[in-house]
Amino acid sequence: MKIIRTLHLVHDYLIRDEEGSATGASRALDDVNMEIEAGSFVTIIGRNGSGKSTLARHLNALLMPTEGTVWVGQHSTAQEEHLLDIRRTAGMVFQNPDNQIIAGVVEEDVAFGPENIGVPSEEIWQRVADSLEKVGMTECRLDSPNRLSGGQKQRVAIAGILAMKPSCMILDEATAMLDPGGRASVLSAVHELNRKEGVTVILITHYMEEAADSDRVIVMDGGRVMMDGKPAEIFSDRDRLVDCHLDVPPVTALALTLSEEIPLPPGIIKREALTSALEKAFKAAAA
Repeated sequence: MKIIRTLHLVHDYLIRDEEGSATGASRALDDVNMEIEAGSFVTIIGRNGSGKSTLARHLNALLMPTEGTVWVGQHSTAQEEHLLDIRRTAGMVFQNPDNQIIAGVVEEDVAFGPENIGVPSEEIWQRVADSLEKVGMTECRLDSPNRLSGGQKQRVAIAGILAMKPSCMILDEATAMLDPGGRASVLSAVHELNRKEGVTVILITHYMEEAADSDRVIVMDGGRVMMDGKPAEIFSDRDRLVDCHLDVPPVTALALTLSEEIPLPPGIIKREALTSALEKAFKAAAA
């Protein structure tokens, strides 16, 4: 079942002069067509200005198309009467958790979303408890968010979205401001939600190694979809990625360098696969 669909999606940002009058337009999305299956884990990558964050905001109806159509579940984002249904279906986690956390106590912040969509009060606190448990933040439920690390704050932001019980979660550069430990912690929680709860995940990132753990990778450049496929397929075409001002994950880059001297299979994108391939190559050489 398709949970997200876009058809000939175009988005133009108006350019205004000092008086606020429109003087032109800058095209951020140009004829974007895509379908995302429910329960999948999809990563969208692209350089700054490629259109990926603009696309993310369309998937949560924060922006309206200049041309074309976006469907979230069964509803077009152009249908204002269904905006609440759309945002119940697709929840957004932004880059900076400080912009998303508004309460002075963790559990109150997680309760804010379900309160605003009219969840009965007797159900809210059960949702809060369940969501905090899913992201591993139960012990911090009575803490002030100001006392948390960046990774912990991002987990709280994710819990706040989960408490609204979305079918789809969109993470717009949600790991960009975290240290490596915080990134790993947040991504581990997100992957677990995808596997165990069946939550569709759309991850917007510029970290190639994050994309390697996806079911599917979409590459954007100049507001267009340039590549779309499984991670091993996408990262096997380094020349095309370079044309999009991107590169392969570090493990893949190392494998490509080593393959100049050692026979290695194509499409290596994870450390475990590289280790296994090297062991086989060394055993074959020693035989």
